[in-house]
Amino acid sequence: MTTGKKIDRRTVLKAGVAALGSSLTGISWAQSGGGALTMGVLSQQTGTFAYAGDLVLKGTQLAIEERQGSVLGKKINLLVRDDEGKPAVGVRRLTEAIGSDKLRYFLGNFSSAVGLAELEVARQEQVLQYAAGGSEDFTGSRCSPYTFQWSAHAYTALRATLEYVSKTLPDKKKIYTITADYAFGQSLLHYTQVAAKELGLQLVGNDNHPSGERQFTQYFTKALSTRPDIICLLTAGADAVTAVRQFSSFGVKNVQIVGPWTLEVEQLRELSPAMRSGMILGLNYYQDIDTPVNKSFVERYMKAYKNVPSYAAAYGYDATRTLFLAMDKAGSVEVPAVLKALEGMRFDSIFGPTTIDARTHQTVRPYYVVQCKAPDAMKNEFDLATIVAQGDKPQPAELNECKRTV
Repeated sequence: MTTGKKIDRRTVLKAGVAALGSSLTGISWAQSGGGALTMGVLSQQTGTFAYAGDLVLKGTQLAIEERQGSVLGKKINLLVRDDEGKPAVGVRRLTEAIGSDKLRYFLGNFSSAVGLAELEVARQEQVLQYAAGGSEDFTGSRCSPYTFQWSAHAYTALRATLEYVSKTLPDKKKIYTITADYAFGQSLLHYTQVAAKELGLQLVGNDNHPSGERQFTQYFTKALSTRPDIICLLTAGADAVTAVRQFSSFGVKNVQIVGPWTLEVEQLRELSPAMRSGMILGLNYYQDIDTPVNKSFVERYMKAYKNVPSYAAAYGYDATRTLFLAMDKAGSVEVPAVLKALEGMRFDSIFGPTTIDARTHQTVRPYYVVQCKAPDAMKNEFDLATIVAQGDKPQPAELNECKRTV
């Protein structure tokens, strides 16, 4: 079992033991007959989503270890890459892995810009990408036969989060948005506009911010001048942590902070309990999901890493586990057969009964709304929030731009 040490681009783990080597080195499990199947985790280990690479790898490893390191008699060779959060780097490392290591399946794209660039490589080279997602383009205008999306659709996320806000805070109607100025953030902004209109909420202004922004006070000053009821943070990772910290210095009590896809468990623990108390967040995953598959996953993860899993680890585990289920269904590890098995597949996941849309390749699953706990309500260091709602309303068909047919 690997340790919880952070992996940088010069470090990989081999056979569950830390070892130094090139970022192109793989992790191999026990030998089994019939050759090897090469899979990859290409994820960011530097920059805004630097935390994610190690966590995706941990979840992926647990899924592989459940199979004793093989599937359908094929030994699994897992390659690890750092895409550095840069599309050009992600494309180069993916292309190298396909050419030199015969990579056939990969996941780990926490930057939508990187994932969408890699989507084109996957299409050209006919390898299967199970993306984390975030941008609607994965299952919309740039949908591909070779790309599937694990995360909820941006519409599902925004509808679930704002519907809860609308029901529980009916007097709060005016929303100001602060948006990450790249594909992920703009998808969230688009569906904030759609969901707000459906729910009778009013958008009173928006500011875009660049990735790596360190000065959010300018945006909050402008936002507060509009007298909003809600400030909706359409950003994530280190940027979101910075934003919440700086907002707390304003001492504003009558404006609700809402983050539809903003802070995961790792980032919440970087904030003081007072800073996060009462925030309403949307999450792709939270450890308290009450399903048999998730309970088993959380138990194994806690035993291995002495920590609770969050979005990145759950994605690594569940996406990899889903690929294995599709291989079982297909009776093959060949990409064309597995791709067909995934389309329309129904199975039990960490979310419970789950399906994959055959045309768009969107994983149809719930999205969760949580409210962060006050310090005196926490039972332990991991008890950060309560699941208060969930939603699974799919993107309206008329808004989807995928031109694929099945």
